[in-house]
Parts: sequence; C-alpha cells; structure tokens
Amino acid sequence: MSGLFQKARIVALSMANALLDKAIDLNSIGAVKQYIRDLENALEDLEDASATAAGHVRTVQRDAIQIGSQIKELNQNIDFILSDNKPENDYLATPLEARLIGLEQLMRTKEEEIVSGQKAAQAIAEAVSTLRTRYEGMAQQVQRLEAMEVATKAKESAVEAMRQAGQMTSAGRNVSIDDVADRIQRRADVADARFEIAMGDLGGQLENDLTVAQAQARLEQRKARLANSGALPDPEKKG
Repeated sequence: MSGLFQKARIVALSMANALLDKAIDLNSIGAVKQYIRDLENALEDLEDASATAAGHVRTVQRDAIQIGSQIKELNQNIDFILSDNKPENDYLATPLEARLIGLEQLMRTKEEEIVSGQKAAQAIAEAVSTLRTRYEGMAQQVQRLEAMEVATKAKESAVEAMRQAGQMTSAGRNVSIDDVADRIQRRADVADARFEIAMGDLGGQLENDLTVAQAQARLEQRKARLANSGALPDPEKKG
C-alpha cells in the first residue's frame, strides 16, 4: 500500500512540476486561458490525491491504534499466565507470544506506512498550495491581459479615427472657400435673372389683361351714352 501511495505522490508531483515549469506565451490570451484550465484540472486531481493521502494516513493510524490495543491485551494475558505460579500453564503463553510477534511486526509496518503517508500527504498538500498560488496569479494575469487588449483596441480605433480626420483635413486644404462662394454666387445671379424674367413675363401678361378689361369697360360706357343720345336704336323697341 505504501508503494502505491508513493507512486501516486510521484505522479501528482510530476504533473504539478510539469505545469509549473511550462513556458507560457503571455502575449496570447488564448494560451494563458488554456494554461489556467490545465491548472484547474491539475488542482482538482491534486486535491483528490491530497484528500486520498490524508484519508489513508488516518486509516493506517486507526489500524495502528487497534493493533496497539491488541498488543497491550496480549502482553497483559501473557504476563498473567507466566505470573500465576502455575508453571504447568506456561505453554498457553507460547501461541500468544507468537501472535504478539506478528502484531509487533505489523505495527512497525503501520508506523512506517504512517510516516510515508504523512510525507506524501504533506508533499501533495504543498504542491496544491503552490499550484493554487500559480492559478490565482495567472487568473489575475489574464484579467490584466484582457484589460490591455481592450485598451489597445480602443487606442487602435482612436488612431484610425484620427487618421481619417487627418485625411479629411488634408483634402480640405485643396478646397478654396472663395471658389465655392464664387460658384454659389454665380448660381444665385443666374437664379435671380431667371426670376426677374419670369416676373417680367407675368407682369406683362397681367398688364395686358388689365388693359383689355379697362377697354371693355369703356366700351360699355360708350354704348350707354350713345343709347341715351338716340344714336343707337333701343333694343326693346325693335320688336
């Protein structure tokens, strides 16, 4: 069992050291995020290994306590048999002593296993602590990189906007405001002339219409005078 946990310890620590020694491209957010995911997976595995190692130590310690109780009881029984002033019963102590030898050997094995398990559990716990520290540091690092990326994109957008503004300004240098004003004024002059012509035509038409109306009115007045003077026949008497 101790050999199994020694192998688990070696595997866990090797995995942790491989991650800690891994070269990371800090200019690539994707690489850092992948590294953080690897750290998370490694942390989960190491925490499981740490819990298993600690649990194994407690199990072995409990076994050792039970063995110690059995050893104590056997010693008491053997001492009782040998001290009862009945030599004929001493043979009863032999199997008990043999069993005691086996338990003492098992106790030494358990004690060694406890020491080995405690070392393994401590080493894995330290690896968990180191890896968690690295994980937290890298998580902060990726936050900083993301903030830098946002700031960089904002700067790039500002540079592009300024570049376009500069192009518009450069193009504006070739445009003369006076030339534009002259062209607009010429168009305004043409429009004014056309307006005056149109108004002149309309005024002439109105004047002609007014003259015709005045002539017709005068003709009616003339007819009335002639009728009154008898120069014109009365239409009512004609019948």
